[in-house]
Amino acid sequence: MTNKLNTSLGFTKNPFSKFSAEEEIEFHNEIFYEPPFYQTLLDDLKSGTSRFILGQRGHGKSSIIHKLKDDLEKSQVLTIIIDRFDEISLTDNKIELLNLILREFVTKYVVFLDKNKSYLKKLDNEDKEAICLLIKLFFKPLTKTEYESRYDSIKKIKTKNWFINIFNLFVKPANSLIGTGVLITSKLIYDSLKLTAFQGKNSYTEYLSEIENINTNATQQEEELKKSKRHLKELLNRLNTICKKTYYKSSVVLFDKVDEFQELNQDINKIASFTEDILTDTELLLQNDIAIAFSLWSEVKPILARKVRFDKFKEIDISWKKNDMSPLINKRIVHFSGNTRSFNSLFKNDVDIESIIEICNKSPRDLISCLSDIYDYQTANDDSKFFETDNISKGLIKFANRYDYLSIYPSRTGRNKDVISMINIILKTRKTNITILDLNQTFNQRTRWSQGKLENMIKYKLIEEDSRLGKKGEKIYNVLDPKLIHLIKRGVTNLGNN
Repeated sequence: MTNKLNTSLGFTKNPFSKFSAEEEIEFHNEIFYEPPFYQTLLDDLKSGTSRFILGQRGHGKSSIIHKLKDDLEKSQVLTIIIDRFDEISLTDNKIELLNLILREFVTKYVVFLDKNKSYLKKLDNEDKEAICLLIKLFFKPLTKTEYESRYDSIKKIKTKNWFINIFNLFVKPANSLIGTGVLITSKLIYDSLKLTAFQGKNSYTEYLSEIENINTNATQQEEELKKSKRHLKELLNRLNTICKKTYYKSSVVLFDKVDEFQELNQDINKIASFTEDILTDTELLLQNDIAIAFSLWSEVKPILARKVRFDKFKEIDISWKKNDMSPLINKRIVHFSGNTRSFNSLFKNDVDIESIIEICNKSPRDLISCLSDIYDYQTANDDSKFFETDNISKGLIKFANRYDYLSIYPSRTGRNKDVISMINIILKTRKTNITILDLNQTFNQRTRWSQGKLENMIKYKLIEEDSRLGKKGEKIYNVLDPKLIHLIKRGVTNLGNN
């Protein structure tokens, strides 16, 4: 049983049950391992300097994004994370992305003002008129649960009395319940901030039972502002100026998970096209006091580099070393054991540790995932104070066998399932150093077929050509992925078979 195993190992609970930063928000700061470039990146964003964050899948881009948000907000920087793109077109989408940025910024800022009404005194009438316009155009209606979640995340000195009072005063259950939540709309915000005098005669958003029928109350002329790149950037600057008059020193937009947007099918050409329109807008990226950090799969860079000025906006490359893995995972072990265990103390010999570090290929997520499989096997002997070698061996094979290879090998065609067939071809040769002759003999094929397969494997970075030739002058191709090398050495010839 896992509870008994946790007790035996000295854990408060299983440290390897969650693999993403989003699932670990409550203790993310305690387990975050700071890479060497982090403070420089943080200072750059604070000063309004845009940056690109490039890295392989599972190397911690999202973890860094969430830590940046936390640290930036501590420094009075209005910070938003953009990681949902469901309503964004796949190409020519700069206007849509600018609207998305403004929706997130406006919604966060007006919730901040609702929690910190004293800052309204710092704004003049022109500022309040601008806020009214921004609310009408961009405030995102929120359910009661969504509102409370955002409210709780905003820094403030006061209690929730405002929400309780405004809820009782303005919301009538008969016409404002939507699903299981209560919609917090522009009307409620206007009333709370007492901005009705600055918003004109076409006033409040109506409470309706269907969320799609909510009227934002913007005039047709005002709505046209949402269609102009120039006006949207002016509104973004105006909002930032207003924010700086109250509490915030600057603003930062953190883009994350673009390459995980389902509509892009992990196709690096589609990902590049999706981001190109906004990443080539030098004017936007160079705005004073508004920094943009774009987290991207490193495989996309060669395509974007044709048009995006990576030389002008310094890139941060997340590349871990093997010797980072032990201290990185150690922070997690220390946290979940109450500082009673370390990573190395969980094993009886260094060979097991080296095998785990090797197979995870310098990926923090893979390291956690691999240890999760080992942990599962160890439950068969849940009174042990160590991960036993036999269970480690089983866990390594399971990890390498079940691994989601499609998620780390970029598709150039929109259909990368052929990666699995190529991996199975490699496994069937039973060799970590492959020649054309190996493929010819294993599959009873001609050289032309084998050459084509090897070229595809090179394209997907499954193998690389060795600088040395074989005994008969033949080219040798080395298998690159340590997970595949491990499976070959253990005699696994097909993914899914043990």
